[in-house]
Amino acid sequence: MASLAGCRTESTPSYIRLSGTAPTLKDAPTSRAVLVTFWATWCPPCRKETPSLVELAEKPPEGLSVMVFSHDTDMAAVETFLRGPPVPALHLRLDEDLAASRAFGVETLPTAILVVDGQQVARFSGSKDWSSSSMRRLLEKLSHEQHSDVSKPAP
Repeated sequence: MASLAGCRTESTPSYIRLSGTAPTLKDAPTSRAVLVTFWATWCPPCRKETPSLVELAEKPPEGLSVMVFSHDTDMAAVETFLRGPPVPALHLRLDEDLAASRAFGVETLPTAILVVDGQQVARFSGSKDWSSSSMRRLLEKLSHEQHSDVSKPAP
């Protein structure tokens, strides 16, 4: 069977649906949806996904922000890896004493959790291509889906 021009064959990125209130994030971006990412410069899969994570942070789908918690012990290591200060759109901070990681139940790096309207919606484990069209569509869908569910009145 011949493929049609314009058909998309990208598979949906893997994720696990979550439900429940997210831990409070101090100084979190004010957007409705936040992709909370746990990452480190010494982690090979984290290093691999960094360019696409930066691209997503700088050009996110509407209503989405990125917030990165680094497992590095000092900002100098992060700045060396990034060849300068982190772009402001990453909202990058060090996860001192791994407090944020524990609060979100993170056991492996990289891990990202989509939080929408204060609710945990999805968990992404492992390196992802955050700038791919399939990932962007999925993030938009999950953000919209949760927003719609939250805004519906209870029966």
